[in-house]
Amino acid sequence: MRALVMIAVLGFGASAAVAQDADKCVQTETWFNTAVQARLDGDSKAKVRRTMAREMGKDAAGQLVDFIFLLPEAQLTPDVGKAARAQCEAL
Repeated sequence: MRALVMIAVLGFGASAAVAQDADKCVQTETWFNTAVQARLDGDSKAKVRRTMAREMGKDAAGQLVDFIFLLPEAQLTPDVGKAARAQCEAL
């Protein structure tokens, strides 16, 4: 009986960690899509960087915005966010 309780507790902890990771990956997709849309809307790199820094921290925002502003305009689609989420989920 004690072994079953331990398995249940460990299983719940693992599923909670997976759910938390999934939430993090959804947030990653949202951040990428937000930056892409801001660029498409004509916002400056500095403005997007400031906006994103409030959401995710200065260093991470800088890296994300630098990446988004290097992409050719034809690649600024929701696929960028989907790819970021897929990469996050693969980790």
